[in-house]
Amino acid sequence: MTVEAENVAPNSSPNLDTEPKLNTPEPSDSKPSSQETSDSDLSREHTDSSIETDAENSQQFVVRNYRVQECMSNREDWYSKSKNYWKEVPSTVDGMLGGYGSLTHSDLCSSAMFLAKLYTGLNTERALDCGAGIGRVTKGLLLNIFDKVEMIDTCQEHLDSAREYLGEDMFARVPAQHCCGLEDFHPEPNTYDLVWVQWVIIYLSDYDFIELLARFKKSLKKDGYIVVKDNVTKNGCELDDNDSSVTRSDYQLKQIFKRAGLEIVVDSFQKNFPRELFKVKYYAMR
Repeated sequence: MTVEAENVAPNSSPNLDTEPKLNTPEPSDSKPSSQETSDSDLSREHTDSSIETDAENSQQFVVRNYRVQECMSNREDWYSKSKNYWKEVPSTVDGMLGGYGSLTHSDLCSSAMFLAKLYTGLNTERALDCGAGIGRVTKGLLLNIFDKVEMIDTCQEHLDSAREYLGEDMFARVPAQHCCGLEDFHPEPNTYDLVWVQWVIIYLSDYDFIELLARFKKSLKKDGYIVVKDNVTKNGCELDDNDSSVTRSDYQLKQIFKRAGLEIVVDSFQKNFPRELFKVKYYAMR
């Protein structure tokens, strides 16, 4: 998974350690397709007694779609697909944004405005860029605010490109690069003032996503925040089996945040993105 892996997917879906998926279009109506599950199913318990694993699934999965659950359950296969996908992506801004490099200015300006809402009481010593890739968000946003920024991504090739992309002065303020999938990342407690997670959660299974957020909560310093910025569907989920990614609805994401013990402080939508793309939403939590 590429943590910068910015899959800005047009209403569709990308890999875990990368940024967003910009290349997946959203369905024109809100009716669930064969790969979607209505959010109403989330609040319903399945009553079919023949499904022996349902009680266990209700604990591990928020997405109530058996095809998605089946894919997520094969952990090694699920994460290897996304990692292999991002290894083939060019280490460029356009590569990180799935061919939508022209959106980087709108993306970064909007993110800066969202962070401005959190300035009161926000310490600016150290941040973590999840799915950092070549450092697009590290350079264009986080290092303009924080003294130091750590980067994490599953693709070593992208991380290796960060020194040239950031420049020596900025790269000197990157104390650590972590090459691993977010599902296997265990940060130290009381470490970060901000954990920025952009366009990468689609590569995490529900279970690993919840566990990761719980670990991130412990990694925050006093008055710190976790910010998740990612695509959201209108209803249900969208699975891309090619790179093992699932784009969730706002309702599903909020269920995951709740299970991780997080409280949403501020949330809002990204503006000025093409209509053919998924809507993108911010969530600031602690």
